[in-house]
Amino acid sequence: MKYIAAYALLVLGGNEKPTEADVTKVLQEVGVEVNAEDAQRVVNALKGKPLHEIIAAGTGKLANISFGSGGGSAPAPAAQSKGAEPAKAEVKKEEPKKEEEPEVGLGGGLFGDDEEW
Repeated sequence: MKYIAAYALLVLGGNEKPTEADVTKVLQEVGVEVNAEDAQRVVNALKGKPLHEIIAAGTGKLANISFGSGGGSAPAPAAQSKGAEPAKAEVKKEEPKKEEEPEVGLGGGLFGDDEEW
């Protein structure tokens, strides 16, 4: 993914035909370790294809993914040996933090009386 991101940054920056050296340089400048084979594979796969077409093709594939369910899929059950009790996994559900609303006094001083209720 980092190689694709570097390639896209180069194209968006005006380099219409980034090379393996260009991708490697971008990644090294931000402190990322580069695998030359991976960089070459990405550049060869994207060479000669307009970036907007690559993005459009990928976006079409994303249409099949459902993002509304929240989490990923459940993990596969572990293999059990005979006589062993199944492991019980604890599932912790995080409650969203509620922001405290400031108290607003509606009685005192609102209509000229400063007495509290």
